[in-house]
Amino acid sequence: TTSVEYSFGADVKGTSRGSGFLIDKERGWIATNAHVVQRSPSRVRVSFKETPYYTVDKVYIDSHLDFAIVKIDPDKIPSNAIAAELACKSAPKAGTQVIAFGHPWGLEYTATRGIISGVKTLNSVEQLQTDAAINPGNSGGPLIEEETGQILGINASGLTNSEGLNFAVPIPLACTIIDLL
Repeated sequence: TTSVEYSFGADVKGTSRGSGFLIDKERGWIATNAHVVQRSPSRVRVSFKETPYYTVDKVYIDSHLDFAIVKIDPDKIPSNAIAAELACKSAPKAGTQVIAFGHPWGLEYTATRGIISGVKTLNSVEQLQTDAAINPGNSGGPLIEEETGQILGINASGLTNSEGLNFAVPIPLACTIIDLL
Protein backbone atom coordinates (compact mmCIF):
# COMPACT_ATOMS: atom_id res chain seq x y z
CA THR A 1 0.00 0.00 0.00
CA THR A 2 1.12 3.55 -0.68
CA SER A 3 -0.15 6.67 1.11
CA VAL A 4 0.52 10.10 -0.38
CA GLU A 5 -0.49 13.22 1.54
CA TYR A 6 1.19 15.84 -0.67
CA SER A 7 1.49 14.85 -4.33
CA PHE A 8 3.39 16.40 -7.19
CA GLY A 9 3.68 15.72 -10.91
CA ALA A 10 1.51 12.84 -12.08
CA ASP A 11 1.25 11.36 -8.57
CA VAL A 12 -2.14 11.22 -6.86
CA LYS A 13 -3.01 12.15 -3.28
CA GLY A 14 -4.54 9.29 -1.30
CA THR A 15 -3.97 5.62 -0.61
CA SER A 16 -3.49 2.98 -3.29
CA ARG A 17 -2.63 -0.70 -3.50
CA GLY A 18 -0.43 -2.64 -5.84
CA SER A 19 1.74 -5.71 -6.01
CA GLY A 20 5.42 -6.56 -6.02
CA PHE A 21 7.79 -9.49 -5.77
CA LEU A 22 11.00 -10.31 -3.91
CA ILE A 23 14.13 -10.05 -6.08
CA ASP A 24 16.90 -10.12 -3.46
CA LYS A 25 16.23 -11.72 -0.08
CA GLU A 26 19.59 -10.73 1.47
CA ARG A 27 19.12 -7.03 0.66
CA GLY A 28 15.34 -7.12 1.14
CA TRP A 29 14.66 -5.76 -2.36
CA ILE A 30 11.19 -5.96 -3.85
CA ALA A 31 10.41 -5.01 -7.47
CA THR A 32 7.24 -3.14 -8.39
CA ASN A 33 6.08 -0.26 -10.62
CA ALA A 34 7.02 3.38 -10.09
CA HIS A 35 3.34 4.31 -10.31
CA VAL A 36 2.65 1.96 -7.37
CA VAL A 37 5.14 3.59 -4.94
CA GLN A 38 5.01 7.06 -6.53
CA ARG A 39 7.78 9.67 -6.52
CA SER A 40 6.04 12.07 -4.13
CA PRO A 41 6.83 11.78 -0.45
CA SER A 42 4.82 8.75 0.54
CA ARG A 43 4.58 5.96 3.05
CA VAL A 44 4.97 2.58 1.37
CA ARG A 45 4.08 -0.55 3.30
CA VAL A 46 4.58 -4.18 2.26
CA SER A 47 3.05 -7.42 3.47
CA PHE A 48 3.94 -10.97 2.58
CA LYS A 49 1.12 -13.50 2.65
CA GLU A 50 -0.17 -13.96 6.22
CA THR A 51 2.20 -11.34 7.69
CA PRO A 52 1.59 -7.81 9.00
CA TYR A 53 2.42 -4.72 6.96
CA TYR A 54 5.90 -3.17 7.36
CA THR A 55 7.05 0.26 6.22
CA VAL A 56 9.74 0.04 3.53
CA ASP A 57 12.28 2.40 2.00
CA LYS A 58 12.39 3.46 -1.64
CA VAL A 59 15.66 2.36 -3.28
CA TYR A 60 15.02 3.30 -6.91
CA ILE A 61 12.16 4.88 -8.85
CA ASP A 62 12.14 5.22 -12.65
CA SER A 63 8.92 6.91 -13.81
CA HIS A 64 9.86 6.66 -17.50
CA LEU A 65 10.33 2.89 -17.40
CA ASP A 66 7.66 2.51 -14.65
CA PHE A 67 10.00 0.45 -12.50
CA ALA A 68 10.81 0.75 -8.80
CA ILE A 69 12.64 -1.12 -6.06
CA VAL A 70 11.70 -0.89 -2.40
CA LYS A 71 13.65 -2.31 0.53
CA ILE A 72 12.22 -4.16 3.50
CA ASP A 73 14.27 -5.10 6.55
CA PRO A 74 15.49 -8.63 5.63
CA ASP A 75 14.56 -9.79 9.16
CA LYS A 76 10.89 -9.10 8.30
CA ILE A 77 10.92 -11.46 5.30
CA PRO A 78 9.31 -14.83 6.06
CA SER A 79 11.81 -17.69 6.15
CA ASN A 80 9.87 -19.57 3.45
CA ALA A 81 9.95 -16.60 1.01
CA ILE A 82 12.14 -17.07 -2.05
CA ALA A 83 13.52 -14.50 -4.44
CA ALA A 84 12.06 -14.63 -7.93
CA GLU A 85 14.14 -15.96 -10.78
CA LEU A 86 14.38 -13.23 -13.42
CA ALA A 87 14.59 -13.99 -17.16
CA CYS A 88 17.20 -11.30 -17.81
CA LYS A 89 18.70 -12.58 -21.06
CA SER A 90 16.08 -11.93 -23.74
CA ALA A 91 12.51 -10.86 -24.45
CA PRO A 92 9.95 -13.66 -24.78
CA LYS A 93 8.47 -14.66 -28.12
CA ALA A 94 4.86 -14.08 -29.09
CA GLY A 95 2.76 -17.02 -27.97
CA THR A 96 4.73 -17.69 -24.77
CA GLN A 97 2.27 -18.77 -22.07
CA VAL A 98 2.28 -16.52 -19.00
CA ILE A 99 0.60 -16.05 -15.64
CA ALA A 100 -0.04 -12.59 -14.15
CA PHE A 101 -0.12 -12.47 -10.34
CA GLY A 102 -1.39 -9.66 -8.17
CA HIS A 103 -4.22 -8.22 -6.10
CA PRO A 104 -6.79 -6.87 -8.62
CA TRP A 105 -9.71 -4.84 -7.31
CA GLY A 106 -8.72 -5.59 -3.69
CA LEU A 107 -8.76 -9.38 -4.20
CA GLU A 108 -5.66 -10.95 -2.73
CA TYR A 109 -3.19 -13.33 -4.39
CA THR A 110 -4.94 -14.01 -7.67
CA ALA A 111 -3.61 -15.28 -10.98
CA THR A 112 -4.73 -14.93 -14.59
CA ARG A 113 -3.38 -16.83 -17.54
CA GLY A 114 -2.61 -15.72 -21.08
CA ILE A 115 0.09 -15.39 -23.70
CA ILE A 116 2.64 -12.81 -24.76
CA SER A 117 1.05 -11.10 -27.77
CA GLY A 118 4.20 -9.25 -28.75
CA VAL A 119 6.63 -6.49 -27.81
CA LYS A 120 5.34 -2.95 -28.38
CA THR A 121 6.72 0.54 -27.90
CA LEU A 122 4.44 2.85 -25.92
CA ASN A 123 5.51 6.38 -25.02
CA SER A 124 9.02 5.52 -26.28
CA VAL A 125 9.32 2.59 -23.84
CA GLU A 126 9.37 -1.07 -24.79
CA GLN A 127 6.47 -3.05 -23.27
CA LEU A 128 5.36 -6.68 -23.33
CA GLN A 129 1.80 -6.99 -24.60
CA THR A 130 -0.23 -9.78 -23.02
CA ASP A 131 -3.82 -10.94 -22.96
CA ALA A 132 -3.46 -12.06 -19.32
CA ALA A 133 -5.77 -9.75 -17.37
CA ILE A 134 -3.99 -6.87 -15.62
CA ASN A 135 -6.37 -4.76 -13.56
CA PRO A 136 -5.89 -2.11 -10.86
CA GLY A 137 -4.02 -3.89 -8.04
CA ASN A 138 -2.08 -6.17 -10.43
CA SER A 139 0.40 -3.35 -11.10
CA GLY A 140 3.87 -4.23 -9.90
CA GLY A 141 3.18 -7.96 -9.77
CA PRO A 142 5.12 -10.56 -11.72
CA LEU A 143 4.33 -11.74 -15.23
CA ILE A 144 5.63 -15.30 -15.06
CA GLU A 145 6.51 -17.70 -17.86
CA GLU A 146 4.28 -20.68 -17.20
CA GLU A 147 6.79 -23.31 -18.35
CA THR A 148 9.91 -22.13 -16.47
CA GLY A 149 8.51 -20.07 -13.58
CA GLN A 150 10.87 -17.20 -14.49
CA ILE A 151 9.71 -13.60 -14.32
CA LEU A 152 9.35 -12.13 -17.82
CA GLY A 153 7.85 -8.77 -16.88
CA ILE A 154 6.34 -6.49 -14.27
CA ASN A 155 2.58 -6.04 -14.70
CA ALA A 156 2.01 -2.38 -15.51
CA SER A 157 -1.29 -1.51 -17.18
CA GLY A 158 -4.32 -2.51 -19.16
CA LEU A 159 -6.32 -0.44 -21.59
CA THR A 160 -9.87 0.17 -20.47
CA ASN A 161 -12.71 -0.80 -22.81
CA SER A 162 -10.35 -3.16 -24.58
CA GLU A 163 -10.28 -6.87 -23.93
CA GLY A 164 -6.87 -8.52 -23.80
CA LEU A 165 -4.76 -5.41 -24.29
CA ASN A 166 -2.47 -5.37 -21.24
CA PHE A 167 1.17 -4.42 -20.77
CA ALA A 168 4.19 -5.29 -18.63
CA VAL A 169 7.67 -3.83 -18.23
CA PRO A 170 10.10 -6.33 -19.83
CA ILE A 171 12.33 -7.81 -17.12
CA PRO A 172 15.59 -7.44 -19.14
CA LEU A 173 15.20 -3.64 -18.84
CA ALA A 174 14.77 -3.94 -15.07
CA CYS A 175 17.71 -6.37 -14.85
CA THR A 176 20.04 -3.77 -16.34
CA ILE A 177 19.12 -1.35 -13.56
CA ILE A 178 19.32 -4.04 -10.84
CA ASP A 179 22.83 -4.95 -12.05
CA LEU A 180 23.90 -1.28 -11.92
CA LEU A 181 22.55 -0.87 -8.40
